[in-house]
Formats: sequence, C-alpha cells, structure tokens
Amino acid sequence: RIPAGLDWPHAAGVPLAGHTAWQALVEHGRIEHGQKVLIHGGTGGVGHFAVQFAKVKGAEVYATASTESLPFLNELGVDRAIDYKTERFEAICKDFDLVIDLIGGDTQARSWQVLGEGGRLVSTLTMPDAHHPQAAGKTGTRFTAAPRGDELAEIAGLIEAGNVQVFIAKVFELNEAEQALDFLAGEHVHGKVVLRVSE
Repeated sequence: RIPAGLDWPHAAGVPLAGHTAWQALVEHGRIEHGQKVLIHGGTGGVGHFAVQFAKVKGAEVYATASTESLPFLNELGVDRAIDYKTERFEAICKDFDLVIDLIGGDTQARSWQVLGEGGRLVSTLTMPDAHHPQAAGKTGTRFTAAPRGDELAEIAGLIEAGNVQVFIAKVFELNEAEQALDFLAGEHVHGKVVLRVSE
C-alpha cells in the first residue's frame, strides 16, 4: 500500500533506497539511541533516507556532501554537515560508532580513522579492508539490500507520521534511462531519481 500523501513517483522512490538505508543502519550497523553516525553521500537516494532514519533512531548524525548540497543536508536535519571539498571529515569526527559508506574508494579507507573501539563501517559498494592499519578493534561489512514487507511497512509508517520525507531529485521517462544515469553521475543529486514506465 502506498503511504498516505505520496503520489506514484514518490512512492516508487521508497522501496530499494529505503530498504538499503534501513538495513545499513539497523541490521548491519546496529544503530542505537545516542550513538554517533557519519553518513557519506547523505543527499542521494539512499543517503537522504539514511540521514532521516538515523535521526528517528536518536543518533547524532554527521554527513558529507558537496558545498552546493550542504543546505539540503541541513534541511534533512543533520547535526553537522561536512563539506568534503573543503573539510577533512576525519579531522572533525572522532570516536564514532558507525559509518555508512555510500561513496567507496579513498573515502571508505579514510573512514576507519573516525571510528572508536568497536565501531562499525558499513558499505553498499566494496568490502572494507579489514587489514587496514586503523581497522583494529573495528568491523567492516558490505551488503546488498533485500526486500522485506514488515520493514517497508515500518518505513511507510514513518513517512505517514511525517517523521521521514521522500525527496525526488528528478523523474525521467523510461526511454530516458541513459540521461538518468548521466544525471546520477553528477555531484548534486538531492533525493531519489525515478524512472516512469507509464502514466
């Protein structure tokens, strides 16, 4: 069932991105109230849900984005928006409990530095390097989201209650799939990109 108040494009933007964000935080990240969480790529389809879910769970939330995207991060309710173009997140974040990595590469490797003892690095991209010099006493995991009806119902409840908003960056027609991919490759995607199959 579509959450009350959502049209078809917004409803279509929820399942995959919502499941991915929820499972990163809850299932793999084991997020708890009062913990400190850093989310890389906090303005995209998965990231904008992750920021909001983490706040709902009572976490202190930091997130990275480009200069142009910082206002959107603040709109989502982050406790600290980090400009990855001008700031080093590892100089700002110390003894964090959880990092959600939606970027990969060097960003992922540097993320070990911000975690405290027992901290968790969760990625949707590549498996974090457990042999990294700063990974001792910490855990890393990579996962692919799985659909779960009960989880989707809980997410829908948060949306209907007004605790979580669905942001759509842009809607493309199905025959514009290539343009949609090009759009996603840009730096300033705010929310989910949706392909419309038919009216």
